[in-house]
Amino acid sequence: MKIRITFTIFSFALFFNLINAQAKPEIDNLREKADSLHSIGQTEEAIKIGEEAIRLAEESGNQIQIVGTHAAQGVFLRSMGRIDEALRSYDKALEIVTSQDFRENPNQEAIEEIASLYINLAVLNLDMQNKEQAILNAKLAGEWINKSEDAELKSTIFGVVGSVLTGCGELKEAMAYQILAYDNAMVCKDPETAFRAAAYSMLLSDRLGEKSKAEEWRKKCTELMPQINSIMAKLVYYQAECSICLKNNDPKGAIKWFEEILNTEGIENLPFIQYDCYNNLHIAYSDLGNYEDAYKTLIKSNEVRDSLWQQEKEENLRDLTIKYETQETKLALTESEKKRSEALMWVFISLAILLIFIIVFIIVLNKNRKERLKKEAEYANLKAEIGKQLTNQYIEGLENERARMSKELHDGVCNDLLAIEMNIKKGSSQDNAAELIKLCRDSVRRISHELIPPEFNYATIDEVVRYYIGKQQEAYKGKVAIGYSSSIDNAKWTDIPDYTALDIYRIIQEAVGNALKHSGAEEIEVSMKLVGNHLEVKVKDNGRYKINGVKGIGLESIQKRAKAINGKITIVTKENEGTTLKLNLSL
Repeated sequence: MKIRITFTIFSFALFFNLINAQAKPEIDNLREKADSLHSIGQTEEAIKIGEEAIRLAEESGNQIQIVGTHAAQGVFLRSMGRIDEALRSYDKALEIVTSQDFRENPNQEAIEEIASLYINLAVLNLDMQNKEQAILNAKLAGEWINKSEDAELKSTIFGVVGSVLTGCGELKEAMAYQILAYDNAMVCKDPETAFRAAAYSMLLSDRLGEKSKAEEWRKKCTELMPQINSIMAKLVYYQAECSICLKNNDPKGAIKWFEEILNTEGIENLPFIQYDCYNNLHIAYSDLGNYEDAYKTLIKSNEVRDSLWQQEKEENLRDLTIKYETQETKLALTESEKKRSEALMWVFISLAILLIFIIVFIIVLNKNRKERLKKEAEYANLKAEIGKQLTNQYIEGLENERARMSKELHDGVCNDLLAIEMNIKKGSSQDNAAELIKLCRDSVRRISHELIPPEFNYATIDEVVRYYIGKQQEAYKGKVAIGYSSSIDNAKWTDIPDYTALDIYRIIQEAVGNALKHSGAEEIEVSMKLVGNHLEVKVKDNGRYKINGVKGIGLESIQKRAKAINGKITIVTKENEGTTLKLNLSL
């Protein structure tokens, strides 16, 4: 059985507040103030101050300050989820950074600005699952910062480069950058950065099968530990140890480190990490046969989960669109009032320049203008349609899941509880009542596990489905024979995007659940075959379904999920042979 934990990596929202000695003092002050506000969570105020810093930098004509202010603004906007605006800021910075004039004999400040821009682009691409571009930008950041003379800044950026490459699956190169981060941190006597780099290096060494090197890095972490006061730095090390124990099937070791995390001072302010610990701790206890502690930690996990998401989900889903539109309107009105007096003058100047430009280059400009407007319109329409589809799909998926789980609870758990009630009233034996209670508990546990989405950042769809089928085999042992097989040809399971893999998993989960509950099948066989960019999934059973003319929630959910990933579902039922559900999908 595989257990996954969410590994805490220090903030990717990295902003280097570099001081330009040649720029106006007010620009430096504004950048420092914006950075401070962002660091304490007041990002909207930081964005407003960042706009003023950009205006002053552009008026000064100092290219280094222009790059720095736009790159920093991209970080602020990205942390607020305003990706399109962040991309525009990054694009303006890149336009300068990639020019020949800027790259001729750059000074130290220019080198550091270029490196910080590329590492922020790498993080943005990793967040958007564009891993190839994330790798390219991370390596560019590493190459540029290597030219810097600031060991402290080099250690920080090298560490983030290593973290990005780890997220992209480039473990060997990630290891090399974490070593550089550690070496530079030791040179500038920065124990916290060195400690983080050593913790990551320990984890990467273990993942690469280099146990002796992992032990060497563990000793370095132990030596640095007395100098570490930051809770986040300690959590990086503790979670690295947890991950190693879980990977090596050492539940006792994992329990020790989970308890270390939960006993860390200030952990109560990090509820997501608490939930992750409890959610995995109960499985570790279960593997050791300590079911009492497993039950207690599972209850704590549910309590933390409920406090985290019950209120947040309702408020966030309701306020997401309203908040974005209100903020945009407010900023637009403020900007309009501020520049009203200048608008008319610039309109006339722009028109005069445009007329002269059209006279000289009319043929070329008309052609380019039409093509550009056409592409912009197509892009705007496409973006709006995709946003609408994603929103509808998400809400529709939530409703389908709620309806399906309602039916599960009504048909399964409620019926089990009714049977227990009737047995108690009839005065049946305690053994019979205990057996019914066990069945009811197993049903609730199965439903609870089905609600938890698989973490495809750490496992392929093949591994997740194999784990799920294994759990069903345990639950229905001696009652239904459930098998799973898979094959690939000229492809890799990691070629399947995470969002597509989740829908494929849910389709298999629903199909197997239907066969178990409604067909009376004695045999169920699940198979997946990936050939090139074509995926075929089959769920076959030998049962018989009762036809009552009512379209089931499960089948409707399967069809909608297949449609969402441009897949096709075919269902064939033959008398005395059972039913075969087939999903065909081109990636």
